[in-house]
Amino acid sequence: MKSLNLSPNMPRIKVGLALSDAGLYHRETMRLPEDLLQFFELFREKFDTEELFFELQPETSWMMRKAGSQYALNEDNGWYKLGRAAREQSSEEPYRRILEAMQHPESIFGVHQSIRDMDVLSQDISKKLETIESTHQAMELAHFISADYFVFHLAQSKDYWDWDRSEQIAIAMRAFQRLAEYHRSSGFGFTPLLENLEFPKFPATAVETAGLFNACRELLPNLKLCLDLPHLWHSRLLLIENRERFKHLIPDFHVLEARFSDYLDYAFEEIFPAEGIAGSDIFLYHLGGCWKHLTHEIPGLRPGESPFWHRLRLDEPSYSYNPAVEMNLRRVLERILRFNMENRQNVLVMLEIYQRNFNEMLEAARLVNEDLKKKAVRIVEHARKYAYLWE
Repeated sequence: MKSLNLSPNMPRIKVGLALSDAGLYHRETMRLPEDLLQFFELFREKFDTEELFFELQPETSWMMRKAGSQYALNEDNGWYKLGRAAREQSSEEPYRRILEAMQHPESIFGVHQSIRDMDVLSQDISKKLETIESTHQAMELAHFISADYFVFHLAQSKDYWDWDRSEQIAIAMRAFQRLAEYHRSSGFGFTPLLENLEFPKFPATAVETAGLFNACRELLPNLKLCLDLPHLWHSRLLLIENRERFKHLIPDFHVLEARFSDYLDYAFEEIFPAEGIAGSDIFLYHLGGCWKHLTHEIPGLRPGESPFWHRLRLDEPSYSYNPAVEMNLRRVLERILRFNMENRQNVLVMLEIYQRNFNEMLEAARLVNEDLKKKAVRIVEHARKYAYLWE
């Protein structure tokens, strides 16, 4: 293979890491957000770059319950303190150094809506209001730290298997309208993203993702899509396992029963174009290891395997993947590369891995990044239509 120095015309390929204070990878040694600087330094060392790429998911409670159904802002929340330090240009440590480290012009940061113990669908009005106010606080954090994007969930922590789906969606859309109005009225500069979720949350399928994305974009015109590949994988698996209960809800249900990579092709080639979703509408991909019902493992590894001791199965021949239990990562990664390259869009991949230590996460990110760049070179070398990418 030729050198991996990509043409300046090639869309930028970046692989980042999601960090949540509810994750298990740091609790014995580092805290979030107070020790973010250590995460940043390890990332820079691993990738030999000053550019950072992280998605921050605050799960410490933004609100404290008072008497009855009343809530007050939790000013001891470290994420609130980080946002306040950014807003006030404070010299308070460690937040000052964290914010300074985030200033590299080529770095990318996102904030993910808080979801733990959140439920906009709750029949408890105080829980519904807490969820909305907590989302406001997370949006303000994104604004104050000059995040590039913010990820919205239409539903949060609870699964409602037996509640009419159209009623759930209607309630969620009313809540999203409030969040969209808050975004517009506050003059936030970050790009809002809608993420597809795991059934029975929504949007769960390619058809539902396209429809709800367009409905939400009517409320927030600059909305983009965060296409979560493990969520799409797991929703398909759950629906197939529960076909008798939910088949009537899903147009083209038979497509779900094809291989996942074929289902993804169908989304890119049929559903998204038919619904007016352009290449520029997909801002970000979430990726994790998909093994049966596990979706936040290391891509290309099976449960219990380590990237330091086992080779990531990112580029195996198709026959080596069992489509009933694992994602064919070679086909999936090639598909998203081709889609973005054809649309001249950057390829931003965020790894969501929550049960591993940070050094394993970093090594996985490095290997996935290296693999994507190798695949991009191979695609260009074997397809004349990509000749524009080379000088």
